[in-house]
Amino acid sequence: MVEIAPFRGVMYSRDEVNDHGGLLVAPPYDVLNEAEQKNCLDLHPHNILHIDYNTNLPDADDKWAWHARSAEILKKWLAEGVLTRLEKPAIFQIETTCANPDKEGHIVRHGFVCLMKLEEFSADSQVRPHEKTFSSHKEERLDLMKHTGANISQVFGFFPDENKEALDKMKAATVDRSPDFDITDFRDFNHRVWVTEDENQIKGLVEVLKNRRVYIADGHHRYETALNYQAWLKQQGKAPDSAGYLMVYLCPMSDPGLVIFPTHRLLSNIKFTPEEALNRLSRYFQIREMNFTPETEPSVREVFLAEMKQRENRLGLYLADQNTYYVLSLLKSAGQEPALAGEPAELAALDTIVLNNIVFKQALGLTENDFDNPDIISYVSSLPEALKMIDNREQEAAFILNPATVEDILKVTEKGLIMPRKSTFFYPKVTTGLVLNLID
Repeated sequence: MVEIAPFRGVMYSRDEVNDHGGLLVAPPYDVLNEAEQKNCLDLHPHNILHIDYNTNLPDADDKWAWHARSAEILKKWLAEGVLTRLEKPAIFQIETTCANPDKEGHIVRHGFVCLMKLEEFSADSQVRPHEKTFSSHKEERLDLMKHTGANISQVFGFFPDENKEALDKMKAATVDRSPDFDITDFRDFNHRVWVTEDENQIKGLVEVLKNRRVYIADGHHRYETALNYQAWLKQQGKAPDSAGYLMVYLCPMSDPGLVIFPTHRLLSNIKFTPEEALNRLSRYFQIREMNFTPETEPSVREVFLAEMKQRENRLGLYLADQNTYYVLSLLKSAGQEPALAGEPAELAALDTIVLNNIVFKQALGLTENDFDNPDIISYVSSLPEALKMIDNREQEAAFILNPATVEDILKVTEKGLIMPRKSTFFYPKVTTGLVLNLID
């Protein structure tokens, strides 16, 4: 049974929102590069990243020295009224609207922020992960939680809602009310927030979630960090009941705004020529070359992407200085390779497994350590950005993937299996700074 609960959320004061609005919030810290982090910190002195993802002062001798400063800033903002804590427990319904970067139009997604009871991941748990995590992220987040005693950003989860029961209850709670906050951030993302304190409306969602599983979309390491934080508090003999809960953003699967993009892989420091790479790949894939000129590139790219989507286990490849898109179709014989045949069927069907096990390990000879080395493999969800980096020779090769689906995630997680890192990119990410949770 999934147990959710309302909580006394911490939000920016109405004066702060009226005066500064979208300058106060930010994307989740783990999707920001250094330049984007600096941009958010420079937006306003009260931007949430001054707590969630700050930088060290020049004389700092500890890479996480800014964590102590974050704790001081949090206390200061609460004392000064920059942030205020609700008197009554509530859930926070959020409607997010943004441009669709993949095609014309907008994405509109509905979700709500609440507390969710923590449970260890297992074959029987009602909260299911779907991706592996990076240990360094968990270490850093745990240290930040030890200093601040707060959930600053949410774990993003989704849950089955075949008959739209949850979505209907969410709409009923907001249809006759103006949002409590309506802000547009620096990316032109609009966030409308309804603070729901009505006990009957809250109870309705609590009852719905009792009969559902929650699947983690984003923030696996934040979930695991919350478990580690709870264990640390118990070791100190000072674990409050609230430490057994985590602030989450939940979205019903019935919401059409639940969108998944792929995460493409970029390679650098390759030790062989494009011709050698293609020769190695030809042992495992049928390779179709699609040459283009600057004039024909847009139309060729469109055909290239359409071909990739025609069946499972098709990957795209773009190499520096080649003016060619390659469609890699997995050979039947490659499916019998131990590196793939040894995987459960639910995983072997995933493009990310084919890419990791066959392309990277078998054909190109990369290791697990290389997967964690940003000097060799980096990740980007935007196709135009990936292609641009190859054209500018910032990277040497781009492996282009189709997006995983919600159905892919369910097939994997229901078997108690885990996808490789960066298998999914849910869009838009859950914005940080709309509501915080103090663990006390």
